[in-house]
Amino acid sequence: MENDHDTKGKEMPHGRPSKKDGNRRKRRRQGKPGQKAAKNEQNPVQQAEHKRKSERNREPVIVPMVHEPVPTCALCGKPIDAIAQAICGPESETFNHFDCVLRKIADDEHVKPHQKVSYIGRGVFAIVETDEQGRFVFVKRIPFESPEIFQSMKRYVEDHKK
Repeated sequence: MENDHDTKGKEMPHGRPSKKDGNRRKRRRQGKPGQKAAKNEQNPVQQAEHKRKSERNREPVIVPMVHEPVPTCALCGKPIDAIAQAICGPESETFNHFDCVLRKIADDEHVKPHQKVSYIGRGVFAIVETDEQGRFVFVKRIPFESPEIFQSMKRYVEDHKK
C-alpha cells in the first residue's frame, strides 16, 4: 500500500516535482578535508597580514574641523554651544535653547501638573495630556518656528561656519 505522505519523486498536480525529491539547492560547503582552499579564501594569519599591508599603504584622511557659530539664546542670554540644540525664535535670526523654549511655553500657557509641553515637529509644540485609555491628546498646538524662519536659520549656520 502506497503512503499518501510519500511524494518523493512524484509529479504534483501543478506539474512540478515535489520539493522532497532531492532537487533542492545544496548549501555551499566550506572546503572538504584534503581540498585546496579557493584563491580568495585565506587562513586567518594571511588575512591579518594582508590587512596590515593594506593599512600601511593608505594615506591618512584629513577631516577639517567645522566651527559652528555660537549665538546667544534670546531667552536666557547664555551662549548656545551646539547649534543642533537650538531652535529659531518667532523672529528671524533669534536663536533659543530648546529647553528654554519648553520652559517659556510652559510658563506662558499655564501648563497644569498633569500636562506636558512636547515638540511635535516642524517648529510646532503642543500641550499634551493623556486620556483615560492612556493615549496622548493634544490640548493645544503652538506654532513656534515657521518653515521660512527655519530656512533662514539654516542659511545663517552655513554662512557662519568656519
